Amino acid sequence: MRGRRGFSLVELIIALTLGVIVLGAAMGYLFREMRTLAGSEIRQSLGRNGRYIGVSLRHDIQKAGIEIESANDFGTVKTWPGDYGDTLVILYVPYQPSPAPLHPLVPPPGSDDPLTGNGTCGSRCLDLLKGPLATLELGGRDLARLQVGTARRLILIEDLVDAADSTFQVTFTDADLILRQTAGLSGGLQLTRSGTFVQKLTPIVYYVDAEQQLHRAVRMNLNGSPDGHILAYGVERFDVKLVFFDGDELDQANPTDSDDSNDYDDIVAVRVSVTVVADRADPRVRGGELLKRDYEWTISPRNLRYQRNR
Repeated sequence: MRGRRGFSLVELIIALTLGVIVLGAAMGYLFREMRTLAGSEIRQSLGRNGRYIGVSLRHDIQKAGIEIESANDFGTVKTWPGDYGDTLVILYVPYQPSPAPLHPLVPPPGSDDPLTGNGTCGSRCLDLLKGPLATLELGGRDLARLQVGTARRLILIEDLVDAADSTFQVTFTDADLILRQTAGLSGGLQLTRSGTFVQKLTPIVYYVDAEQQLHRAVRMNLNGSPDGHILAYGVERFDVKLVFFDGDELDQANPTDSDDSNDYDDIVAVRVSVTVVADRADPRVRGGELLKRDYEWTISPRNLRYQRNR
């Protein structure tokens, strides 16, 4: 009978107490690990978002000014403030694999110079010469520059007709401004028989919408708005400053004032400040506070530096 005796009440209480202590310690460790893992996941997501934005910006801003120099009133980097953050525009001439060709104007018969009226095949239509390979790299919704002498305009191509073996016709939208840059034949611009050409440009546009989504666009809609896709979520702040050769940092260039040091051809770098917020709050992390992280990059495109130093 003595061999079959069970635990005493004291032994049972001691065992239960030790079990509760061990279980409490294990549960505390488990909860701490879960909070650590949740916080680590949220921080890693923030870090990936920020790094991705930074890599994209560095890659794109370095393209500014490829094969097209800035003028005092025409920039290959442009920015302006918006309702939800700044808009950043980068312009460059694409390689295919050589730079996009210049398409000279094919003037109509006659001797008037500059040409009277608008266009050569319509009010918004130009007869142009094909490139050296007689192939067309231009198409609908492409952005291009129209240059007449030293005057520059942006045009957004609406339609294109392959007229002959060596010529084609391009029709552009009637916008007076594209990406806040003078466009088309606005301002009384008159075409000349020589010194007038069209060249394809690639725009890169960054902008933030009301849902704190950062967009990146390389195409335009025919109404002049950028046709972008979402690059990153949770972008609470997107602030862009232009850095000029004299060290000034401004929201925009201003070629119309009396200051000659804040024109588009004085830009040497771009400073971008971004605040990224987590996609969710977790009650186990910082008491449920939504995590944020600030990033800042100063990027100096080599083409702008070279142009300015030259």
